[in-house]
Amino acid sequence: MAFEQLKDRIRETPISSIISHYMPLNKKGASLVGLCPFHPDSKPSMNVSDAKGMFKCFACGAGGDAITFVKDFTKVEFVDALKDIAGKLGLPFEEYQKEKKKNPRLEMAFRVLNASVKLYKKFSEQGPEYYSAFIERRKLNPDSIEKFQIGYAPGNNSLMKYLESVPETDRDFAQQTAMDLGLVKYNEARDSYYDFYRDRVMFPIHDHSGQIRGYSSRAVLPDQNPKYLNSGESFAFDKGAILFGYFFGKNLIRQSDQVIIVEGNMDVIMMHQFGFLNTVGTMGTALSDQSIRLLANMTKNVFLGMDSDAAGKKAMKKINADFMNLGILPKFLSFEPAKDPDEFLLLEGRLALIERQEKAPILLDVLISELIPEKIPENLEVKLKTLQCVFELLAPLKEHLAASERAVNVAKTLGLKSDSATILQDYREYLSHQKMKTYPTHEKPKIISAEEEIEREEQKQTEERENPVQESGPLSKSEKVFLREIVCHPEFLTHPNRDEFLAYIGHNEVKRLFQWLVKIYFEIDEAEYVPIVQDELQAGGYAKEIKDIATDALYNYGNKYNDKVIQQMLKDYKVMLKRDQLKNKRKALVDRQKTSHTQNEVDHLMVEISNLDREIHNLKNTVS
Repeated sequence: MAFEQLKDRIRETPISSIISHYMPLNKKGASLVGLCPFHPDSKPSMNVSDAKGMFKCFACGAGGDAITFVKDFTKVEFVDALKDIAGKLGLPFEEYQKEKKKNPRLEMAFRVLNASVKLYKKFSEQGPEYYSAFIERRKLNPDSIEKFQIGYAPGNNSLMKYLESVPETDRDFAQQTAMDLGLVKYNEARDSYYDFYRDRVMFPIHDHSGQIRGYSSRAVLPDQNPKYLNSGESFAFDKGAILFGYFFGKNLIRQSDQVIIVEGNMDVIMMHQFGFLNTVGTMGTALSDQSIRLLANMTKNVFLGMDSDAAGKKAMKKINADFMNLGILPKFLSFEPAKDPDEFLLLEGRLALIERQEKAPILLDVLISELIPEKIPENLEVKLKTLQCVFELLAPLKEHLAASERAVNVAKTLGLKSDSATILQDYREYLSHQKMKTYPTHEKPKIISAEEEIEREEQKQTEERENPVQESGPLSKSEKVFLREIVCHPEFLTHPNRDEFLAYIGHNEVKRLFQWLVKIYFEIDEAEYVPIVQDELQAGGYAKEIKDIATDALYNYGNKYNDKVIQQMLKDYKVMLKRDQLKNKRKALVDRQKTSHTQNEVDHLMVEISNLDREIHNLKNTVS
């Protein structure tokens, strides 16, 4: 299951961002295009669609998702392709690999955490006074409470009591795991255990797949300290690997092609409550390199909306520089005179924030303007010192055009008489003396042990035995057309007489894929259709011809036929398939006739062939 989670994380990233790590792409309409690396290509034949999460070459037929691209481009196996992409995106491949091996300690951690969420939710529903007052004061609505699974930890050791009720076989393990997670503590003086979180509003921290990894908590009793008490780092909780609210906002970040970054869980929750679903929050005031790369691969449109206090501004400046290192210029979302988005939304409302977002300036320009005094000083030394401070702000962009233009413009604003070439040379010299922070394009792969290599090979052989490639010969023309249409237009599967086609499909793999589509189509959401079919094509052991036709169909999936068109086309396909079936029977009879030993057998076969010719003739020209 862990690799499934990694695949989901990869699919959250626009496919163009992943492919761009391996080859250049250029914008063309709603898609991106590039020279296809899978055949000699003199003009861009490969299209990449972020909306569908697919690439497709209309010259050689190559196509599929990001994993397929990397697998074929780098000529590696599936697992190695996952590892390579994970490195490019800053995802911890080794962690997914570890979890794949069913880590009992981690599984128990998830059991304890999931149980604690239900427990805290149960106590919150009893309406404790201080909890209810907090919810009312912060204007949290029931949908937000349910969505983010907000609960309440009472002061009566409720979690410890629950752990004592766990079956004896697991009790010690569960209690020790709760201690390792920081949910339970041990009092040496009393030789007893107690809940770490007491009389607090509990905000579960979900990882990017939705699993709870820890908590942020808020004090509610008078004079209770500290106000915020959060989970520490543990074997199950890596603070730097998680963005608060990302699990709930990832789809909107991708769809809207923008992300808003705020500070703190309440800010994220209120932003979502007011409809800004593409909002994530830092865990503290920092944003890890891993999270920076994750968001940068999803969108280049970043809004920074940290708190208005000194700590928030300092954090925003650091995050801004980290994005600039990747060539992204974040915009500044101001909430002043409010101190944070929570307060702003409650005072000003959603429309006011939309207006501020539309007018949001580039943060780098705001920071530069703060360095330029209203009255330009006459002192040359002060001017040069100011320019050096601007160089420091620009440095993460290195020699990007956006940095060069700003350096020259600031010099002119300060009244420096040096020409542009001299200013740019000074800027380059400044860069050469700085130890700039660099981001590797990918992490160094972990060396796989001999035991792991053997395990991988055994697993591969097992999968090959369980999913053998079925050789069914070439597809007929009608089977190719039928397969392409059914995959591209699965609404055909809603027709009540769809099962009749099984009698006319001769190719085993087309029949198998058709039956699989019938089985899953009514069980999935429309948005899941393309990735789920891609997975089946990769894992189902289908021949290359089947995968190429189906992949081409998936790339064109989207426009639905109406009922009238569906009925007519299904009638046509039924005739085409039946006609091909009769032609195959006729060919087999002709072959038998050539090897017949008696005149009676020849005459009998001639009658059968004549009957088939009559049926084929009757079907001819019946396709509309």
